[in-house]
Amino acid sequence: MQRLSRRTLRSIAQQTSNEFRIILVCNKSPGGIQDLPNLTVIEEPFPLPERTTTARMTDKWSKVKRGLIAAREQGAGYIMICDADDCVSRRLAAFCNAAPPCSGWSFDRAFVHDENSRWLFLRDNFSQLCGTSAIVWAELHDLPQSMEQRIDDFFLLCHGHGVISDYMVKVGRPLVSLPFPGAVYCTGTGENDSGFRFANWRSRRLALQKLWKSRYLSKRRIAEFGLFPLECFGDSE
Repeated sequence: MQRLSRRTLRSIAQQTSNEFRIILVCNKSPGGIQDLPNLTVIEEPFPLPERTTTARMTDKWSKVKRGLIAAREQGAGYIMICDADDCVSRRLAAFCNAAPPCSGWSFDRAFVHDENSRWLFLRDNFSQLCGTSAIVWAELHDLPQSMEQRIDDFFLLCHGHGVISDYMVKVGRPLVSLPFPGAVYCTGTGENDSGFRFANWRSRRLALQKLWKSRYLSKRRIAEFGLFPLECFGDSE
């Protein structure tokens, strides 16, 4: 898991603009990340979750809450919740800084990548599949001040990636579709809570989709997303 986290953090940190901040919330830092720019590491003794999806998701949202508290302390702004094993485009920070002010962006089309494959799959409705799929403008009052505050009082904590776009429309703050693939959902790593792996899908319709929407994992795409082999990031523990 540490290799995945190191790869994700380096993917985020390679932004072409320096106008970004990374907040890592963890029980223990993965190490090997001391040189990353604009990084805040918050180590807290969160109890280890049981090996159930419900327990893991509870653990995830507790850590997200702690990260949002830190984001509030740093002044709020555009917030992107990023899963610990995905990669993101290095264009995101520059794009957000150059774009006209808005409520944020939804990643409606982005990539799925099975570990060790030489191909990416361009997935529609990406925000329904992956948690690394939205950038949302948050005011100070949108973010919690302490862990004691209720999750239900903050929309970023009670509206996951599958429903955040609909919620933002409902409150008159619609998200805009990001005009380029902003992330890669990395599967087949052995660490995905969902157990999803694109190569396991079997159907004639999907075979045609694979052929039509597959993109070669070129050097340019590897560089854009920081999607280097996990072996480049040291031991797994």
